[in-house]
Amino acid sequence: VSLGVAENGLMHEELAAYFNKLEFKSSFLTYGDGPFGSRALRSALSSFFNDYFNPVQKVLPEQLLVAGGVTSVIDLATVGVADEGDGILIGRPLYTSFKNDVRARAGAKMVPVSAEGKDPMSEEMVAQYEKELQKQERQGIKIRAIILSRSVHTQNRKFIAVGLS
Repeated sequence: VSLGVAENGLMHEELAAYFNKLEFKSSFLTYGDGPFGSRALRSALSSFFNDYFNPVQKVLPEQLLVAGGVTSVIDLATVGVADEGDGILIGRPLYTSFKNDVRARAGAKMVPVSAEGKDPMSEEMVAQYEKELQKQERQGIKIRAIILSRSVHTQNRKFIAVGLS
């Protein structure tokens, strides 16, 4: 989930002022709690998600993993759910680097699904994703995940849904 951390020149002054108020600790310069984000950060994110998005089930800090950018997150998710040759659905148009993100370590295949002018994250797309899922399965390709993303960076909304069975 991108919370608007892409390059955003309009927010530079506000962000600098905010970060200058923080108490910087030497532990911030270490591996801290490990490669998945500090306990404090995951706790704060958990509270944020629960307070502002009202999920069906509470998001717990231990369910979160923090990584440095969408490429890292897609790579980690793909390695976690896919084997070589498995497919990952994504609405088109898409950010071209997604293909490399799923292929580099996992050896998975990006399967674009035409949005035909629709929002690739809308309910209208469910039937198109389902149709492509069935087509790929008939061809022997196991679809392991769907990346739901608008390729336009200015919208700053990216969601990743993994774990199809």
